Formats: sequence, C-alpha cells, structure tokens
Amino acid sequence: MSLVAQQPQSPVREHRRALVVIGLVNLALFLAGVLLTVLVPELRPGGIGQLHGEPDTPGLGTLVADAYRSENVIWAAAVTFVVNLVLASMLQTTLPSLIVPFVGVVITAVRIFSWGILFTPAGQDDATFLFHYVTLLIEGAAYVLVAFASWVQARRFLQPRRFGLPNHRAGYVAGLRATGRLYVWVVVLLLIGAIYEAFSVIYIVA
Repeated sequence: MSLVAQQPQSPVREHRRALVVIGLVNLALFLAGVLLTVLVPELRPGGIGQLHGEPDTPGLGTLVADAYRSENVIWAAAVTFVVNLVLASMLQTTLPSLIVPFVGVVITAVRIFSWGILFTPAGQDDATFLFHYVTLLIEGAAYVLVAFASWVQARRFLQPRRFGLPNHRAGYVAGLRATGRLYVWVVVLLLIGAIYEAFSVIYIVA
C-alpha cells in the first residue's frame, strides 16, 4: 500500500472510537428525522423530489437542476461533486470548524437529521426512492468524515500536549494536516457518490 493510501488512516486509527460514535449518532439522527416525518407528515416540504433543490441560493439550485435536466451524466456528476465538496463540506462545515471548535460536528448532525425529514420513505408510491438511499449512504459517509475531521482539528487545537505538541498553534496546524489527510477519503467518497447519483437520477429515477 502506498504512502498516500496509508496517511489518511492515521487520524482514524488514533480516534477510532470517536469516528464510530459520530457515525452512529448521525445514523440515529437520520432515523429520528424519518420517524418524526412519519408521525408529522407536514414536516416534509418536498421530500425526495427536492433532492437537487437543497442549495441555499436560487442561482446554485438552478445550476444543479439544469445539470440534471441536461441528461449529461458527466456534467451532472461534476456539478454535484463540486457543490458537495466545496459548498457543503469545505465552506459550510470545515471552514466554520476552523473558527469555532467542534461546530462542524453540530452542522453535520443538523444536515443528517434534515435528510431524514426530506428523504423519508413515507408516502412514496414506488420503490425508486431506494436508489436515493444509496446516494445518501455514500455522501453521508463523506460528511461523517468531514465532521470527524472537525472533531480531530478541535482536539489537537484545544489539547495540544495530549498529542505531543508544544502549544495551541502547533495543535491547530497539526489539526489542519489531519483534516487534509481525511479529505483524501472525503473526495473519493463524494466523487463516487456524485457519479452514482447522476447516473441513477438521469437513467433510473427520472
């Protein structure tokens, strides 16, 4: 195994328990969102049909929707990948975590809970929604890693001596390096998820 493949696993080996806990908590939150929407159907504004209307700005939402309407899998996958990596992962989760420790864990938890509300199977009239669940599984794993990177960053920054670092500045830098290593896997997962999502939505679900 190459050095590039080994390096991203270092924070995972060191904080395996935290990664498992973050993953299980987010799974529980997703299921809680699904259950809540089953009990209160009015919470579900658009459901799975709003899969590509999630971005906050109308312009970006239109770009994503147009990419899928073009039925060009490569273009749709590229747009999905960039939105998920740059907007959802880097700007909305990792960047705030570099300012407020651990906030990326909270942001991810809220996102996954909202997925449970948006993508509940309740009220679906066919089984095609199951293809979206594969997308959520892949992208959800990527976002869990982004949340985990936020946790690792904060731990190194706030408790540098516990990790053999001389001060908070060194801890902050070490956290950035760990985040970069974890992002190798985030990129891989989001790329796989984008390709699968584009293909499934254009050729199977639509």
